[in-house]
Amino acid sequence: MLKRKGMMMASFSVVIASSLLMGNAATMSAASLGNGNAVVAAKGDSTLADMPAYLKSSVEWVWKNRMLTEGSTNRKNLIFDQIFAGKGTLNYVVRWQSSKPVTLQQRQDIAKMLGRQMNYWTEHLQGYDGWPYKNIKVKVVGWAVADPSLLLDKQPDEVVYTNTIEDALASEQPEIPAALPVAPNEISRFEHFSDPNYSYPGGLDKRFDMYLWATENFGGGAGGDWGQRMSDEYVLSTVNADEILITEHEIGHGFGLNDFYEEHERPPGGFPTNTIMWAGNSDHITDWDVWMLRYTWSQIKKDTARFPTTTKDDDGPIETDPNEIVNIAPAAMASSSYTSSWENVSALNDGFEPTNSNDRSHAVYGNWPETGTQWVQYDFDQEHTVSQTDVYWFKDGAGIDVPKSYKIKYWNGQGWSNVKQANGFGTAADQYNATTFAPVKTTKLRIEMVSNGSASTGILEWKVAAKQ
Repeated sequence: MLKRKGMMMASFSVVIASSLLMGNAATMSAASLGNGNAVVAAKGDSTLADMPAYLKSSVEWVWKNRMLTEGSTNRKNLIFDQIFAGKGTLNYVVRWQSSKPVTLQQRQDIAKMLGRQMNYWTEHLQGYDGWPYKNIKVKVVGWAVADPSLLLDKQPDEVVYTNTIEDALASEQPEIPAALPVAPNEISRFEHFSDPNYSYPGGLDKRFDMYLWATENFGGGAGGDWGQRMSDEYVLSTVNADEILITEHEIGHGFGLNDFYEEHERPPGGFPTNTIMWAGNSDHITDWDVWMLRYTWSQIKKDTARFPTTTKDDDGPIETDPNEIVNIAPAAMASSSYTSSWENVSALNDGFEPTNSNDRSHAVYGNWPETGTQWVQYDFDQEHTVSQTDVYWFKDGAGIDVPKSYKIKYWNGQGWSNVKQANGFGTAADQYNATTFAPVKTTKLRIEMVSNGSASTGILEWKVAAKQ
């Protein structure tokens, strides 16, 4: 087996012999890869005490002699960390270092594949030792590609990055494309995870946690907290497979799990069962892999500053910090006094971040040709304590202008009341206008806008700050 080191700083990586792995993993012999034993799911308050005795010594040996010694879990950017930071979500950018075209169906299948492979790992944490999440929501938030024409039938809501840097690997292997597509560092968790005060442009949902990195003529695979790398052919040929060997193996490195190339890297006497983390030993996640993952979580969760205590309900985690301020607008139902037939009131809280007040690259809300007083409203399915709104006004220079004035009102249970001690009410273009006010508990919030002369009014995005 071949091993590539130093591919990314402080990450794990592996290149597995292509003669063994470049085909479809489903064709491999079950007798030679894995023991076929079903993994028992964790239930309720399952802990390390439930680990089968025959796995205990080998799992503990790997933790002590490999993971602790090598610092495998020291960096606070493991997939565990990424999931917690994303509140049960993971965002990918697909790095398409290839000359092959990709159809819309293939892109959609790649997104589904990433969710499937990730949850084949995380499903074994559900109900285990305080892990607060159920199904992890995995999303592709962009494609990085040198030639955007390779993305066939591109959709309006697909985000594409076309900047490139030089791939140093191409100087060693000329068959590798020299142009390496990149997404902006500003939205990369890998670049900013060590800064607890960092704010992603556009908000947390606009960041990406990892790359799925598909490279033309690349042999085997590599993986770490930065993502997973393999050949473009492998990605396309396995995208609809159930369990995908290289992809799952490389995701394992993202959780801090090790490779086992040399004999001295393995437990004395070997493993009691097969493992996907020993290249060529198993084509699927095994009992040993599951308990190594669980053991890792049980150890690193002791750092409560890294993994704050949470409780959970049927829908997932509930953070115990009651003072956390979040934007609750995406959870609201938006309505208005009037919406132009070609506009969409749902644009108010769709999470889009405008670049200017005439940004029509996305849906917008507008009420042309109406003038005078118009309103927009959020209805929430539960009561929230609200203390601030941020409005990005729509102004197109052709009938839509910022308002002359506006009011913010809340539902008091019987009627609408103006917020108190308000400060703000800005009408500047090309920016968010924040208004703070005395906290109110409500299930509904409304903005009443008075038009500027004969112009109508509109909004690109309306955020609402509330205690979690």
